[in-house]
Amino acid sequence: MTDTDVTGERGLAPAWPEGRFTGRPAFQDLLVHGLQCAAERGCRTVWLCDPDFGDWPLGERRLVQALDRWCATTRVSPVAQIRVLGQSFADMRLRHGRFVQWRSLWSHRVQVRLWSAGQDRLPGMLWTPDWVLQRLDPERDQVVASTDAAQRAAAEERLQQLWQAARPAFPDTSLGL
Repeated sequence: MTDTDVTGERGLAPAWPEGRFTGRPAFQDLLVHGLQCAAERGCRTVWLCDPDFGDWPLGERRLVQALDRWCATTRVSPVAQIRVLGQSFADMRLRHGRFVQWRSLWSHRVQVRLWSAGQDRLPGMLWTPDWVLQRLDPERDQVVASTDAAQRAAAEERLQQLWQAARPAFPDTSLGL
């Protein structure tokens, strides 16, 4: 993806990318672009879902800037939230320091849960009410991005089910004794 893909036409919110994409750089660019679009459109709910977020660019400045922008554009909405669902947060503080710091500032807007029910791996997914990015094959970094209402609804239903089976995790502060 290029800068023109991210910014869209002058005066308009960036376009949601659609289609199949391959490669880690494409996946990471799509994550950042999706958060930028969510910010520009004022999406009140954003889901981040992955087994461990190991290869997400959560520690990169560009992603945290997109999250900051989302917070700024949704600040008037008391229900705006980001839901983070994972199977392991063990390396989050080491891998994604910027995100951890950002999350501690915005803990009232970010809910995190740990899913451990069952042996299945969580899907890699970024979901907004207008768009969904789903990882089809994590080993080959094959993803599909779509604005299709049926795909978004199915993805949201799956996320809601997983969320209900998960428990709160990854506190925004670590207290020592």
